[in-house]
Amino acid sequence: MIDIVRQTIIQFCLEFIENPYLCYTEHGQHAMFYTMLYNDPLLKQQNTTWKGKKLCVIQKEYPTAGCLGKSRRQHWDIAVIKTPPESIVPGKSSYDYLKLAAAVEFGMNEATEHLKDDLDRLCHSDSNLEQGFIVHLYRLSQPAALFSKRDCSSRSTRITTLKEVVELSIGKQVDIYYGLTGGVGEHKNGLWHVHQGQESSLKRTATNNALT
Repeated sequence: MIDIVRQTIIQFCLEFIENPYLCYTEHGQHAMFYTMLYNDPLLKQQNTTWKGKKLCVIQKEYPTAGCLGKSRRQHWDIAVIKTPPESIVPGKSSYDYLKLAAAVEFGMNEATEHLKDDLDRLCHSDSNLEQGFIVHLYRLSQPAALFSKRDCSSRSTRITTLKEVVELSIGKQVDIYYGLTGGVGEHKNGLWHVHQGQESSLKRTATNNALT
């Protein structure tokens, strides 16, 4: 299941680089990614059963297991419930505390603090997941001619560079997918996989797969 999530993220990000305006906002990206993952032909079990109730293994806004250093519980952008389902709270069978196989956090045109927060939460000892993923994307436009008010200026100081992402990934067991489109000058268009201080460029092949 984790491999399916990983490959779906890659295909989603490559599509974003080529067609960045399919979704107006980050929330639209959540919906599109959810649909891609749910409809993946390799995903044989979209649904499972918990205490006699049918549920989908892919969830939007599923709650975190604990507060993860915050004042209260939060939610994952996309979560994948581990099967067969199992509660992490002894003596409880709550639908709100099921073990997770993976969680995916998104950010579009977000500053570095957003990425740091996602890393902290996904790497927290109480994160309750086997693998964390971050999709950190930038959709840039020329400063004086933004295609959309949701775009980020190519001169913005809030853009996290690939070098900074690589440095932040050191010591973190999280897969980061960093994508940038519409860039000029020092900001190069492309998609990179970043993990434990290492980066690799991902591109679309003739067979619609991603190659390093």
